[in-house]
Amino acid sequence: MKEMHYFKESQREAIPSPDFRDNVTLKHLLQFLYDLCAWTHTTLGSSAGVKEDAHSFYILFCGFAFSEQDFWQTFGGYLIALRQKWRIDIWGSELSSQESVELSLDQQKDAFFAVQKTVSGRCADSIISLCLRIQCAGKEEAALMNLLCQCMDWQSGVLVAGWDLRETFERERIPWIHQNTCYCYGNISEEQEQQTYLDDLSFPQKVNLWLQFLESGFDYAEFAWLYAGIAKGELNDRTEWELALYTALNQLEYTLRISESEFELFDGKGERRYFSFDSEQNAQRVFLKLLFPVNM
Repeated sequence: MKEMHYFKESQREAIPSPDFRDNVTLKHLLQFLYDLCAWTHTTLGSSAGVKEDAHSFYILFCGFAFSEQDFWQTFGGYLIALRQKWRIDIWGSELSSQESVELSLDQQKDAFFAVQKTVSGRCADSIISLCLRIQCAGKEEAALMNLLCQCMDWQSGVLVAGWDLRETFERERIPWIHQNTCYCYGNISEEQEQQTYLDDLSFPQKVNLWLQFLESGFDYAEFAWLYAGIAKGELNDRTEWELALYTALNQLEYTLRISESEFELFDGKGERRYFSFDSEQNAQRVFLKLLFPVNM
């Protein structure tokens, strides 16, 4: 991006430095991106970089316009704090002329300046879209950032990941729940009700949750949240949960025989499986409640 243009400085303004003394972690970087999503009312696109720039991570916000002054007033403190660990380059396009614009921080002793550069050297009043290049410590950190961005629900601020990321959550001071869940849930926003974590699961994750139960019989905490939502009449996306169960049953070649007075379930080997609504397993009760929402 920067290498594709010759930029001329078009504006420079002093900005206040925040009183930030904490050690910067990936949690702060994710909070910055989460707040950017809310500010732009868009969902970010991400890339782990190009072959010649594999230690960098690119973030793209499209389809919105903003003024540079609003941007620095909202995120100047963030960028000053984050520069302790990451260099963040920012580009956009001038709304009318479509020429490229670069936004950057310049530090002179203890003073910070918001610097705008354009191809023509003329000041851009309105800018459309944002591209951020976050320069990481190495390829491993860039790959980790790419993975975390894929795990993040950018509307809720919740990360849904495999348990192999638990140590990363702890190291980067990302709060996570300590329960016998199928997934490891991190949270960079305010505290949430546990049941709402279900809304952060993607469809493939919902399918995998059912696969794990059907194959191992383990009653994960997610099924307790599911049953509570059904019992209270507050389960969101019930149809998607039914489709996820149906998909898992098909993948494992299960067979259902259902009539008004009879219910039989056979696994992929043709062996009968027995589930009871009186079971202590929430997974069994949710399974039957999804199949028989009226009768049970």
